[in-house]
Amino acid sequence: MLFYWLTSFGCAAAGYGLLWSLLPGHRVFGAPYGMYLYHTAHPLAYIALCCGVFGPLAAGATDAFGRRGRWGRAGVVALLALATVGLSAPLGGMLWEWHDMRAGYFPADWARVLFLNGARDGLTVGWFIVLLSVPYNVLGLLVCYGLLAARARRFPARR
Repeated sequence: MLFYWLTSFGCAAAGYGLLWSLLPGHRVFGAPYGMYLYHTAHPLAYIALCCGVFGPLAAGATDAFGRRGRWGRAGVVALLALATVGLSAPLGGMLWEWHDMRAGYFPADWARVLFLNGARDGLTVGWFIVLLSVPYNVLGLLVCYGLLAARARRFPARR
């Protein structure tokens, strides 16, 4: 689990830095029109959150990945990516609300806004932000495949 968290975070941060330097306007992450870009202002926090969710999921998927052929492995990576986005989206929404509060919008019912609205908004918008974040998300899928392949080679699946 720690292997996946640390290596995915290192690769994701390096990939972000590379794309940030290459893309026009330094726009690595997508966003719906009119959204405050806290995920662009604090990219490492959102990257760390997603990698923290990815780590345990990937650790659990390593044996399944190792037992499959090429297309089965691609399927494991696709399911792992969907699960990572699905589980990290509400957490990302809560982080976005926290950044919004730190920027000056601090409501009286801050706990409800942070936990309920943040989780809801993350689920409704988070997947769309990931979808808009091409080529970063494509590189993420390739890194996911590579990390699972490296770990499966090092520790073959028990049959």
